[in-house]
Amino acid sequence: MSIMLVLIRCKFEIIRKLVGISEAIRLILVFIKLKFFNLMPKLFIFNTHIFINKTCISHPKSPLLKNKSSLIFSKNMSTKSLDNKNTGVRAQSSMEFCDLAFREWLAGLIDGDGYFLLSKNGYNSCEITMDARDKKVLYLIQQRYGGSVKQISNAKAFKYKLRNRAGLISIISDINGLVRNPTRLLQMNKLCEKFDIELKYSENLIFNSGWFSGFIDSDGSIYYNESSGQVFIGISQKNKFLLEPLVDIYGGRVDISSPKIEAFKYVVYRKTELFNLIDNYFSKYPLRTEKMKRVNLIKKFYLTRVSKNNKDIVKFNEWVKFKDRWEKYQD
Repeated sequence: MSIMLVLIRCKFEIIRKLVGISEAIRLILVFIKLKFFNLMPKLFIFNTHIFINKTCISHPKSPLLKNKSSLIFSKNMSTKSLDNKNTGVRAQSSMEFCDLAFREWLAGLIDGDGYFLLSKNGYNSCEITMDARDKKVLYLIQQRYGGSVKQISNAKAFKYKLRNRAGLISIISDINGLVRNPTRLLQMNKLCEKFDIELKYSENLIFNSGWFSGFIDSDGSIYYNESSGQVFIGISQKNKFLLEPLVDIYGGRVDISSPKIEAFKYVVYRKTELFNLIDNYFSKYPLRTEKMKRVNLIKKFYLTRVSKNNKDIVKFNEWVKFKDRWEKYQD
Protein backbone atom coordinates (compact mmCIF):
# COMPACT_ATOMS: atom_id res chain seq x y z
CA MET A 1 0.00 0.00 0.00
CA SER A 2 2.93 2.44 0.79
CA ILE A 3 4.35 1.86 -2.71
CA MET A 4 0.92 2.57 -4.19
CA LEU A 5 0.70 5.91 -2.28
CA VAL A 6 4.16 7.01 -3.40
CA LEU A 7 3.26 6.16 -7.00
CA ILE A 8 0.00 8.13 -6.80
CA ARG A 9 1.73 11.14 -5.22
CA CYS A 10 4.38 11.22 -7.98
CA LYS A 11 1.74 10.97 -10.68
CA PHE A 12 -0.30 13.74 -9.00
CA GLU A 13 2.68 16.15 -8.96
CA ILE A 14 3.43 15.48 -12.64
CA ILE A 15 -0.20 15.88 -13.75
CA ARG A 16 -0.71 19.01 -11.55
CA LYS A 17 2.10 20.78 -13.35
CA LEU A 18 0.60 19.88 -16.73
CA VAL A 19 -3.17 20.40 -16.27
CA GLY A 20 -3.76 22.04 -12.89
CA ILE A 21 -4.89 20.80 -9.46
CA SER A 22 -8.61 20.11 -10.15
CA GLU A 23 -7.95 18.19 -13.34
CA ALA A 24 -5.10 16.35 -11.67
CA ILE A 25 -7.42 15.21 -8.83
CA ARG A 26 -10.01 13.91 -11.33
CA LEU A 27 -7.43 11.96 -13.33
CA ILE A 28 -5.84 10.54 -10.19
CA LEU A 29 -9.26 9.25 -9.03
CA VAL A 30 -9.75 7.54 -12.39
CA PHE A 31 -6.26 6.06 -12.10
CA ILE A 32 -6.99 4.70 -8.60
CA LYS A 33 -10.31 3.19 -9.79
CA LEU A 34 -8.66 1.43 -12.73
CA LYS A 35 -5.85 0.11 -10.59
CA PHE A 36 -8.34 -1.16 -8.01
CA PHE A 37 -10.52 -3.06 -10.52
CA ASN A 38 -7.49 -4.48 -12.33
CA LEU A 39 -6.09 -5.70 -9.05
CA MET A 40 -9.30 -7.39 -7.78
CA PRO A 41 -9.48 -10.23 -10.36
CA LYS A 42 -5.85 -11.04 -9.72
CA LEU A 43 -6.44 -11.21 -5.98
CA PHE A 44 -9.56 -13.36 -6.54
CA ILE A 45 -7.70 -15.84 -8.75
CA PHE A 46 -4.77 -15.80 -6.37
CA ASN A 47 -6.97 -16.58 -3.34
CA THR A 48 -9.22 -19.09 -5.10
CA HIS A 49 -6.66 -21.33 -6.78
CA ILE A 50 -3.65 -21.10 -4.50
CA PHE A 51 -5.39 -20.48 -1.17
CA ILE A 52 -2.90 -17.87 0.17
CA ASN A 53 -4.08 -16.21 3.37
CA LYS A 54 -3.23 -12.80 4.78
CA THR A 55 -0.30 -14.16 6.74
CA CYS A 56 1.32 -15.43 3.54
CA ILE A 57 0.96 -12.01 1.90
CA SER A 58 2.55 -10.29 4.91
CA HIS A 59 5.52 -12.71 4.90
CA PRO A 60 5.99 -13.87 1.30
CA LYS A 61 9.55 -15.08 1.93
CA SER A 62 8.63 -17.47 4.75
CA PRO A 63 9.59 -21.04 3.63
CA LEU A 64 7.03 -22.57 5.99
CA LEU A 65 4.11 -20.59 4.58
CA LYS A 66 5.35 -21.04 1.02
CA ASN A 67 5.49 -24.82 1.48
CA LYS A 68 2.07 -24.79 3.13
CA SER A 69 0.57 -23.01 0.14
CA SER A 70 2.21 -25.46 -2.24
CA LEU A 71 0.91 -28.40 -0.22
CA ILE A 72 -2.65 -27.06 -0.29
CA PHE A 73 -2.48 -26.49 -4.04
CA SER A 74 -0.87 -29.88 -4.62
CA LYS A 75 -3.47 -31.60 -2.45
CA ASN A 76 -6.26 -29.91 -4.40
CA MET A 77 -4.81 -31.07 -7.72
CA SER A 78 -4.22 -34.59 -6.37
CA THR A 79 -7.85 -34.80 -5.19
CA LYS A 80 -9.09 -33.85 -8.65
CA SER A 81 -6.79 -36.42 -10.26
CA LEU A 82 -8.00 -39.06 -7.79
CA ASP A 83 -11.63 -38.20 -8.52
CA ASN A 84 -11.02 -38.58 -12.26
CA LYS A 85 -9.22 -41.88 -11.67
CA ASN A 86 -12.05 -43.20 -9.48
CA THR A 87 -14.62 -42.20 -12.12
CA GLY A 88 -12.64 -44.12 -14.73
CA VAL A 89 -12.36 -47.17 -12.47
CA ARG A 90 -16.10 -47.12 -11.76
CA ALA A 91 -16.89 -46.85 -15.47
CA GLN A 92 -14.56 -49.74 -16.25
CA SER A 93 -16.01 -51.84 -13.41
CA SER A 94 -19.53 -51.15 -14.69
CA MET A 95 -18.55 -52.26 -18.21
CA GLU A 96 -16.90 -55.41 -16.88
CA PHE A 97 -19.99 -56.21 -14.78
CA CYS A 98 -22.30 -55.77 -17.80
CA ASP A 99 -20.06 -57.96 -19.98
CA LEU A 100 -19.87 -60.74 -17.38
CA ALA A 101 -23.63 -60.54 -16.72
CA PHE A 102 -24.28 -60.91 -20.46
CA ARG A 103 -21.96 -63.90 -20.81
CA GLU A 104 -23.53 -65.58 -17.78
CA TRP A 105 -26.99 -64.88 -19.19
CA LEU A 106 -25.97 -66.32 -22.58
CA ALA A 107 -24.63 -69.48 -20.91
CA GLY A 108 -27.96 -69.92 -19.10
CA LEU A 109 -29.87 -69.36 -22.34
CA ILE A 110 -27.77 -71.94 -24.22
CA ASP A 111 -28.08 -74.39 -21.32
CA GLY A 112 -31.81 -74.28 -21.94
CA ASP A 113 -32.59 -73.58 -25.60
CA GLY A 114 -29.15 -73.89 -27.17
CA TYR A 115 -27.34 -76.65 -29.01
CA PHE A 116 -23.77 -77.28 -30.18
CA LEU A 117 -23.30 -79.51 -33.19
CA LEU A 118 -20.29 -81.24 -34.73
CA SER A 119 -21.33 -83.76 -37.36
CA LYS A 120 -19.29 -86.67 -38.73
CA ASN A 121 -18.80 -84.66 -41.91
CA GLY A 122 -17.13 -81.87 -39.93
CA TYR A 123 -20.15 -79.55 -40.00
CA ASN A 124 -20.19 -77.41 -36.84
CA SER A 125 -22.67 -74.88 -35.48
CA CYS A 126 -24.26 -73.27 -32.45
CA GLU A 127 -28.05 -73.03 -32.59
CA ILE A 128 -30.60 -71.34 -30.34
CA THR A 129 -34.37 -71.56 -30.85
CA MET A 130 -36.76 -69.03 -29.31
CA ASP A 131 -40.44 -68.11 -29.41
CA ALA A 132 -41.31 -65.60 -32.14
CA ARG A 133 -42.08 -62.86 -29.60
CA ASP A 134 -38.50 -63.13 -28.30
CA LYS A 135 -36.67 -62.98 -31.64
CA LYS A 136 -35.06 -59.68 -30.56
CA VAL A 137 -32.85 -61.74 -28.24
CA LEU A 138 -31.52 -63.75 -31.18
CA TYR A 139 -30.74 -60.57 -33.10
CA LEU A 140 -28.87 -59.30 -30.04
CA ILE A 141 -26.67 -62.41 -30.10
CA GLN A 142 -26.24 -62.15 -33.86
CA GLN A 143 -25.02 -58.56 -33.49
CA ARG A 144 -22.23 -59.72 -31.19
CA TYR A 145 -21.12 -62.97 -32.85
CA GLY A 146 -22.47 -62.95 -36.38
CA GLY A 147 -24.55 -65.81 -37.77
CA SER A 148 -28.12 -65.82 -39.07
CA VAL A 149 -31.66 -65.59 -37.69
CA LYS A 150 -34.49 -67.27 -39.59
CA GLN A 151 -38.08 -68.17 -38.87
CA ILE A 152 -38.85 -71.87 -38.56
CA SER A 153 -41.40 -72.90 -41.16
CA ASN A 154 -44.89 -73.69 -39.87
CA ALA A 155 -43.97 -72.58 -36.36
CA LYS A 156 -44.12 -69.41 -34.27
CA ALA A 157 -40.44 -69.65 -33.54
CA PHE A 158 -37.09 -68.33 -34.77
CA LYS A 159 -33.71 -70.05 -34.91
CA TYR A 160 -30.29 -68.49 -34.53
CA LYS A 161 -27.47 -70.35 -36.28
CA LEU A 162 -23.74 -69.64 -36.02
CA ARG A 163 -21.41 -71.60 -38.31
CA ASN A 164 -18.26 -69.57 -38.99
CA ARG A 165 -15.10 -70.53 -37.13
CA ALA A 166 -14.29 -67.09 -35.70
CA GLY A 167 -17.82 -66.64 -34.34
CA LEU A 168 -17.89 -70.10 -32.77
CA ILE A 169 -14.52 -69.60 -31.10
CA SER A 170 -15.70 -66.24 -29.76
CA ILE A 171 -18.98 -67.53 -28.32
CA ILE A 172 -17.32 -70.62 -26.81
CA SER A 173 -14.61 -68.47 -25.22
CA ASP A 174 -17.26 -66.16 -23.73
CA ILE A 175 -19.30 -68.91 -22.06
CA ASN A 176 -16.49 -71.38 -21.30
CA GLY A 177 -16.58 -71.99 -17.55
CA LEU A 178 -20.16 -70.71 -17.25
CA VAL A 179 -22.14 -73.57 -18.86
CA ARG A 180 -23.81 -75.93 -16.33
CA ASN A 181 -25.95 -78.32 -18.34
CA PRO A 182 -24.03 -81.66 -18.66
CA THR A 183 -25.58 -82.29 -22.08
CA ARG A 184 -24.45 -78.91 -23.34
CA LEU A 185 -20.96 -79.42 -21.89
CA LEU A 186 -20.54 -82.68 -23.83
CA GLN A 187 -21.65 -80.97 -27.03
CA MET A 188 -19.38 -77.98 -26.49
CA ASN A 189 -16.41 -80.17 -25.63
CA LYS A 190 -16.38 -81.63 -29.16
CA LEU A 191 -15.98 -78.15 -30.61
CA CYS A 192 -13.38 -77.27 -27.98
CA GLU A 193 -11.28 -80.22 -29.10
CA LYS A 194 -11.66 -79.20 -32.74
CA PHE A 195 -10.63 -75.59 -32.07
CA ASP A 196 -7.95 -76.55 -29.51
CA ILE A 197 -9.75 -74.82 -26.62
CA GLU A 198 -9.47 -76.15 -23.07
CA LEU A 199 -12.92 -76.89 -21.67
CA LYS A 200 -13.58 -75.21 -18.31
CA TYR A 201 -16.10 -76.37 -15.74
CA SER A 202 -18.34 -73.93 -13.91
CA GLU A 203 -17.96 -73.02 -10.26
CA ASN A 204 -20.81 -73.34 -7.78
CA LEU A 205 -23.74 -71.10 -8.68
CA ILE A 206 -24.23 -67.98 -6.54
CA PHE A 207 -27.16 -65.58 -6.15
CA ASN A 208 -25.52 -62.76 -8.10
CA SER A 209 -25.16 -64.46 -11.47
CA GLY A 210 -26.79 -63.68 -14.80
CA TRP A 211 -27.03 -67.41 -15.53
CA PHE A 212 -30.35 -67.75 -13.70
CA SER A 213 -32.03 -65.04 -15.80
CA GLY A 214 -30.77 -66.68 -19.00
CA PHE A 215 -32.09 -70.04 -17.85
CA ILE A 216 -35.52 -68.52 -17.15
CA ASP A 217 -35.49 -66.78 -20.54
CA SER A 218 -34.99 -70.16 -22.18
CA ASP A 219 -36.83 -72.81 -20.17
CA GLY A 220 -38.80 -70.65 -17.75
CA SER A 221 -42.41 -69.56 -17.55
CA ILE A 222 -44.24 -66.95 -15.46
CA TYR A 223 -47.93 -67.50 -14.76
CA TYR A 224 -50.58 -67.08 -12.08
CA ASN A 225 -53.36 -69.16 -10.58
CA GLU A 226 -56.50 -67.09 -10.18
CA SER A 227 -58.09 -69.52 -7.72
CA SER A 228 -55.17 -69.65 -5.29
CA GLY A 229 -54.18 -66.02 -5.90
CA GLN A 230 -50.54 -66.93 -6.51
CA VAL A 231 -47.89 -66.14 -9.11
CA PHE A 232 -45.38 -68.80 -10.17
CA ILE A 233 -41.95 -68.61 -11.76
CA GLY A 234 -41.22 -72.07 -13.10
CA ILE A 235 -38.42 -73.82 -15.02
CA SER A 236 -38.85 -77.24 -16.63
CA GLN A 237 -35.88 -79.55 -17.20
CA LYS A 238 -35.20 -83.24 -17.66
CA ASN A 239 -32.10 -82.95 -15.49
CA LYS A 240 -33.15 -82.73 -11.84
CA PHE A 241 -29.58 -82.05 -10.69
CA LEU A 242 -29.56 -78.84 -12.71
CA LEU A 243 -32.59 -77.56 -10.77
CA GLU A 244 -31.87 -78.67 -7.20
CA PRO A 245 -29.13 -76.07 -6.44
CA LEU A 246 -31.62 -73.30 -7.28
CA VAL A 247 -33.71 -74.08 -4.19
CA ASP A 248 -31.00 -73.13 -1.69
CA ILE A 249 -30.01 -70.02 -3.65
CA TYR A 250 -33.31 -68.53 -4.88
CA GLY A 251 -35.95 -70.37 -2.86
CA GLY A 252 -38.77 -72.45 -4.28
CA ARG A 253 -38.90 -76.22 -4.71
CA VAL A 254 -38.48 -78.98 -7.33
CA ASP A 255 -41.40 -81.21 -8.34
CA ILE A 256 -42.07 -83.84 -10.98
CA SER A 257 -43.84 -82.11 -13.88
CA SER A 258 -46.38 -84.89 -14.49
CA PRO A 259 -46.49 -88.70 -14.77
CA LYS A 260 -46.77 -88.41 -18.56
CA ILE A 261 -43.75 -86.13 -19.01
CA GLU A 262 -40.31 -87.31 -17.99
CA ALA A 263 -39.21 -83.96 -16.62
CA PHE A 264 -38.86 -81.98 -13.41
CA LYS A 265 -40.08 -78.50 -12.61
CA TYR A 266 -38.49 -75.89 -10.39
CA VAL A 267 -41.02 -73.36 -9.10
CA VAL A 268 -40.93 -70.21 -6.94
CA TYR A 269 -44.39 -69.35 -5.59
CA ARG A 270 -44.10 -67.78 -2.14
CA LYS A 271 -44.82 -64.05 -2.19
CA THR A 272 -41.77 -63.18 -0.06
CA GLU A 273 -39.45 -65.16 -2.33
CA LEU A 274 -40.94 -63.63 -5.46
CA PHE A 275 -40.56 -60.11 -4.08
CA ASN A 276 -36.98 -60.87 -3.03
CA LEU A 277 -36.15 -61.91 -6.59
CA ILE A 278 -37.82 -58.80 -8.02
CA ASP A 279 -36.07 -56.37 -5.65
CA ASN A 280 -32.65 -57.99 -5.30
CA TYR A 281 -32.09 -60.11 -8.39
CA PHE A 282 -34.08 -59.02 -11.45
CA SER A 283 -33.20 -55.39 -10.72
CA LYS A 284 -29.55 -56.30 -11.47
CA TYR A 285 -30.04 -59.23 -13.85
CA PRO A 286 -33.24 -58.53 -15.80
CA LEU A 287 -34.70 -61.02 -18.24
CA ARG A 288 -34.06 -60.06 -21.86
CA THR A 289 -37.19 -61.70 -23.26
CA GLU A 290 -40.80 -60.52 -23.08
CA LYS A 291 -41.13 -62.50 -19.84
CA MET A 292 -39.61 -59.54 -18.04
CA LYS A 293 -42.85 -57.67 -18.63
CA ARG A 294 -44.64 -60.27 -16.53
CA VAL A 295 -42.00 -59.96 -13.82
CA ASN A 296 -42.78 -56.23 -13.75
CA LEU A 297 -46.48 -57.03 -13.26
CA ILE A 298 -46.11 -59.48 -10.36
CA LYS A 299 -46.45 -56.88 -7.59
CA LYS A 300 -49.36 -55.34 -9.48
CA PHE A 301 -51.04 -58.75 -9.46
CA TYR A 302 -51.18 -58.83 -5.66
CA LEU A 303 -52.61 -55.30 -5.56
CA THR A 304 -55.20 -55.80 -8.30
CA ARG A 305 -56.50 -59.36 -7.92
CA VAL A 306 -60.05 -59.71 -6.66
CA SER A 307 -61.81 -62.55 -4.87
CA LYS A 308 -64.80 -64.44 -6.22
CA ASN A 309 -67.07 -62.60 -3.78
CA ASN A 310 -65.96 -59.17 -4.97
CA LYS A 311 -68.84 -56.82 -5.81
CA ASP A 312 -66.82 -53.69 -6.53
CA ILE A 313 -67.28 -53.06 -10.25
CA VAL A 314 -64.33 -50.63 -10.40
CA LYS A 315 -61.89 -53.17 -8.93
CA PHE A 316 -63.30 -55.88 -11.17
CA ASN A 317 -62.67 -53.74 -14.27
CA GLU A 318 -59.12 -53.06 -13.11
CA TRP A 319 -58.61 -56.80 -12.75
CA VAL A 320 -59.93 -57.46 -16.26
CA LYS A 321 -57.56 -54.84 -17.69
CA PHE A 322 -54.67 -56.36 -15.75
CA LYS A 323 -55.38 -59.82 -17.15
CA ASP A 324 -55.39 -58.41 -20.65
CA ARG A 325 -52.00 -56.77 -20.12
CA TRP A 326 -50.62 -60.00 -18.66
CA GLU A 327 -51.76 -62.13 -21.59
CA LYS A 328 -50.41 -59.64 -24.14
CA TYR A 329 -47.08 -59.21 -22.34
CA GLN A 330 -47.61 -55.50 -21.76
CA ASP A 331 -45.97 -53.47 -18.98
